[in-house]
Amino acid sequence: MDRFSVFCRTEAGDRMMAEPKGSGDRLTRNVLEAVDGFSTVGELVTRLKDGKSVQRALTELERAGLIETLDARMARVAEQEARWLRGDETPARVEPREIAQSSPAAADPAPTAADKRKQTADARRLERALGSGSQASIFDKIRVFFGTLGHRAVSGGGKGGDKIRRGLMIVVALLIVGGLGAAVAALAWQASTLRQRVEQDAANWLGEPVKVGRVGVAFHPWPVFELGDIQIGEGGTSHIDRAFGGPDWFRWVTSQPQRLRVALHGGSLQPSLLARLSGLESPGRVWRLKEVQVDALSVPVGKAVIADLSGAFLFSGDGKWESARLKPKEVAVTYELQVQDGNILASVIAPEFKYGETKLDNVLISGRMGLNGMDDAQFSANWLGGAIKGVVSLDFLSRVAVKGQFKVDALSFDQLAALMDTQSLVSGRVSGPMTLSGEADSLADLAGASKWTGNYAIADGSINRIDLVEAMRRSGNAPISGGVTRFNVMEGAVVREPGKGVRLEIRRLDAGALSASGRVQVDTEGVVRGALRSEVKTPVERIVRLFSVEGTLKTMQLRPQGE
Repeated sequence: MDRFSVFCRTEAGDRMMAEPKGSGDRLTRNVLEAVDGFSTVGELVTRLKDGKSVQRALTELERAGLIETLDARMARVAEQEARWLRGDETPARVEPREIAQSSPAAADPAPTAADKRKQTADARRLERALGSGSQASIFDKIRVFFGTLGHRAVSGGGKGGDKIRRGLMIVVALLIVGGLGAAVAALAWQASTLRQRVEQDAANWLGEPVKVGRVGVAFHPWPVFELGDIQIGEGGTSHIDRAFGGPDWFRWVTSQPQRLRVALHGGSLQPSLLARLSGLESPGRVWRLKEVQVDALSVPVGKAVIADLSGAFLFSGDGKWESARLKPKEVAVTYELQVQDGNILASVIAPEFKYGETKLDNVLISGRMGLNGMDDAQFSANWLGGAIKGVVSLDFLSRVAVKGQFKVDALSFDQLAALMDTQSLVSGRVSGPMTLSGEADSLADLAGASKWTGNYAIADGSINRIDLVEAMRRSGNAPISGGVTRFNVMEGAVVREPGKGVRLEIRRLDAGALSASGRVQVDTEGVVRGALRSEVKTPVERIVRLFSVEGTLKTMQLRPQGE
């Protein structure tokens, strides 16, 4: 079927349209309703958005005699006009479907009064067809006009459609170029006085001197101001390499306080500036910050430097700093800052953190941010197969310093002992309160420089390389080594100091009929010294013996000291 064919409804089609809408196939009726005598097949397909189904419906309607092509109608009109010119009597109109059903041998009957009235109606109808080509209303014609224009502009229309598309592209391009040009011109006009205004407004707001090295117009990605080499504070203690921002155009035109979005690239912000920012009121009546996006930013916290930060600072409706979310590029850590009553509450969230030869998982530190660290921050993490929670203070003023009080739960004691340089001495799961303190030049060195003290309780564990049960059975003064002492519960205290080794106090050890207590010290070279008191109770006797512990972690032995 030709896409440029035009169809008109026949009288049978008009009668079909007069019937209730519920009759007949819905698509077929929609196609019949869309046929108006001047829309092409291609336009009907575009309008109804179902090409194959529309063409199939047009074919069925044409076979049923409900529609006919405009060429067929014009040919019939031309034939009738020729009959009028010759003076021939106009034959009765026969619809295409009736022509297909009539017999070639049948003779035309004599016209009746009803036939003549029908011929008159046909003549008037043909005159209307000749004058307009359709019985569509003015609203139908307007709808079809814009439908045809859209069809040509989007997907068709031949040369006319190409012209429309080219025209639209030129108009859009001119609008974009004109808008960019107008924006650049407006920004350039303001840039001449921008440096002085920014320096004055920012200094009044921050309470510190602000110097802007250069001002210009750049694309980021649309036209904005570019400010470079911004120094904040005496001597430029905080600085910003480049800053991008543009006016809030609507509020600028309507003379309202502008809500500005600013982007910072590179630079360093001192914690003192952040602390000052947390207590500031609204910056003024002319402009208010809404969001500050940062990239490649660093924050020196004492000796430690948190570098390559990216994220955003968010401000409330009145221009006060509310919160920030920052992430370094190379480390999987998130820093969240929240401003409350002029204080900065900081949260450090890390999926993992290396501590010595071990790794802490799901680390969360949350507390008040100071100029050189955090004081009394809540701490929690998964560590050595268990959990650790408590309060920690971090100070980075001159060195990396840490102090904390924790509650450990079900930590692997043999892994903890390895961290304390007493590997394989005791096995089991340890719980209890612990205290940590230490200083180092870096976080990586902090584990080796930390002091651990606290009380412990171990359930269902063992002391390795000594067998107290066998030692209680033997007599004499010969040293005893090897074996394992398994116990139900062992409680006591532990102290680990850098350069001094580990002191382990056993206050109570229960292993069925066997119980023990004592002290063991392991120095930094792995040399073991100590003393144990062991007791065995049975229904018939009670035996108590004293032993000295000596040797090394690998060759540890018990030497009997008497009963």
